Amino acid sequence: MRRFSRNIWTVAAAGIAVGLASAVAGPASAAAHKPMAHPDATGYSTEGQLYGVGAASDGNAWAVGRTESGEVLLVNWDGTSWSRVTSPSVLTDTGSLNAITVVNSDDAWAVGSTGSAASPDSLIMHWNGTAWTQVTSPTVTNGILYAVTANAKGGWAGGMVQGPTVIQTSTLVLRLTSGTWARVDRSFGKDSGVELDGVATTSTGRTFATGLYTGMITGLIARWTGSSWAWEKSFPEEGTYHWLNGIAAGQHGQAFAVGLNTGTGSRKVISIRWTGHAWVKATAPSTAELYAVAVTHGGTAWAAGSNEKGTRFVVLTLRWNGHSWKRVAGPSTTGQLNGLGFAAANYGWAVGYTALKSGNLETLILHWNGHSWS
Repeated sequence: MRRFSRNIWTVAAAGIAVGLASAVAGPASAAAHKPMAHPDATGYSTEGQLYGVGAASDGNAWAVGRTESGEVLLVNWDGTSWSRVTSPSVLTDTGSLNAITVVNSDDAWAVGSTGSAASPDSLIMHWNGTAWTQVTSPTVTNGILYAVTANAKGGWAGGMVQGPTVIQTSTLVLRLTSGTWARVDRSFGKDSGVELDGVATTSTGRTFATGLYTGMITGLIARWTGSSWAWEKSFPEEGTYHWLNGIAAGQHGQAFAVGLNTGTGSRKVISIRWTGHAWVKATAPSTAELYAVAVTHGGTAWAAGSNEKGTRFVVLTLRWNGHSWKRVAGPSTTGQLNGLGFAAANYGWAVGYTALKSGNLETLILHWNGHSWS
């Protein structure tokens, strides 16, 4: 499960280290399909983890991920409670939904893959206001989609096509035009060992994608030139063992990308901002590990992930104040936030996971009410 598999953190209460890659592919659990009681009425808990979330209104939100037993996971907020969506049947197949984008209450897209880790097929799902359907063309053999963005004019999805070896991984880029997805620029990143894990289009129409050299664990940024994809030459992070986990577009042509750098022997935050002309570093708490970034319709930018607190990692949310990222108080829950989604500046969600004493992971959902996270 790409970027999340790289974070290994210690759960002091359980006395074990949980590696996310093994957690995703872990053994089936009898409790995996049974929603459990949650202290917050807005929450939904089942063994597994959530990777992305999107909201159209205060009564309509969706979150995506994977169950502990390895099934695709899609849950819906109807204004009162969260519940799992199991129709069509692909939503209970082996696989994962890794990202979601909500255009409006009648238009949303979710992407991921079905099948085993060794032999996946790319997966695209569409919400039309009434039901979810699987988009069967194109389906890319050995393909996994990790990112999606869309608006009324079109959209993009990104991921990878697995090769015989890690260094033969190829980038996978799909474009949405007039309601139809098609694969584009197949020569870009072919057999390069690079996967794409984020995509965003700015208010001025510039589209960026974040990527990763999987063999060297080195982050990259690409841009759409209007006819093809090209790597950005200016990237304010150097060396190896750093990666970008999320990208989001803001107002006035801006964009934000976040990630993690372990190349110096310690874990440090990566936070960069596109000014409309160049990528520059954006100040953030140095010890934060950021796995998601989003911009509200009002223009407020948020980032989320985790932060080391003593012997454990606790969930973390940051808000951009125009000059730097600042912490926003929230629950001191052990775990990690992987996705952010806002229907408005005063209404949003953060999703990820927390840990069980068994060592398995449990889905986690936090709600922003305009004043605090709960």
